[in-house]
Amino acid sequence: MALLGLISEVVGMLDLLHKGIPGDDNSALSDFVHDGKRFILKTRHIAEEAPLQIYCAGLVFAPRTSIIRTNFEADLPRWISQLPQVNEKWSAELQALEGHASSVLSVAFSPDGRLLASGSDKTVRLWDIATGGIQQTIEGHTNWVTSVAFSPDGRLLASGSYDKTVRLWDIGTGGLQQTLKGHANWISSVAFSLDGQLLASSSYDETVRLWDIATGGAQQVLEGHANSVRAVAFSPDGQLLASGSDDKTVRLWDIVTGSLQQTLEGHANSIWSVAFLPSGRLLASGSCDNTVRLWDTATGGLLQILEGHIDWVRSVAFSPDGQLLASGSYDKTVRLWDTVTGGLQQILKGHADWV
Repeated sequence: MALLGLISEVVGMLDLLHKGIPGDDNSALSDFVHDGKRFILKTRHIAEEAPLQIYCAGLVFAPRTSIIRTNFEADLPRWISQLPQVNEKWSAELQALEGHASSVLSVAFSPDGRLLASGSDKTVRLWDIATGGIQQTIEGHTNWVTSVAFSPDGRLLASGSYDKTVRLWDIGTGGLQQTLKGHANWISSVAFSLDGQLLASSSYDETVRLWDIATGGAQQVLEGHANSVRAVAFSPDGQLLASGSDDKTVRLWDIVTGSLQQTLEGHANSIWSVAFLPSGRLLASGSCDNTVRLWDTATGGLLQILEGHIDWVRSVAFSPDGQLLASGSYDKTVRLWDTVTGGLQQILKGHADWV
């Protein structure tokens, strides 16, 4: 399959095989197939570029306890006298998606979890989550793509760019639907409202704009920040919009009236990311002061300060059940936090540069 350029198809085949294995009596077979899938996902790029090397380089760099490795280790070339140090077992990393020619500034999952969008080198790429294969490369922006977001129905993708525009793309065809113009400086973040009728965009021009998806017209311009606005997020009930800024504040806006409801102060540096808990009760903000803060959206009160990162916190996101918060940082790590206790649950390492 690798020689035919169809290595990604193997992942789907293994998924079907795994689902067809009956009962607990076949746990050994189930484990073997699962390990095979991990092996293919990890070595897919080797197989695509040099198919025959999968029998050598693939096995050499597989974890020590990998079932595939232990079963086929005897087939390693004898000229490899010194094997590299490898992990004991598979890590949390499933696969690395490679293809962009520069830094990836934003990623977003589709609502059905089947696609991942990434924004980077003037392009947006759509990836198949199951196989890691590129589905589409969307071109049109004339500068870096800084932010991407799927519409709630999964039919549209919004992208914001340093070219000062927001673009709406049809997911099915990759075709451009609309170009939204109005910002006077770089676009830093985009977000859809839960009903999919509005899109918010933040900019280095110190404003947030609300756009009507149906017409492409600007509904409101939210002004008040004293520096670049880095991030925006809608509350789950669609009544509030949060914006984080280089002026060290988070602001909560009424979507209907455009009025400022609260200003959350406490960070000692720029705020680069904001996210609402699925219930809407909490808001998380990530800052260049190396901390994440959790705020009560009803009162504006500070609930917790999550400390541990040793460099700027660039992104934050809650798990769907609201029990965990993920934070990505310039310290090259992702940290998982318990949203109730504020305790650190895991540190995910592997990136060679900032997250």
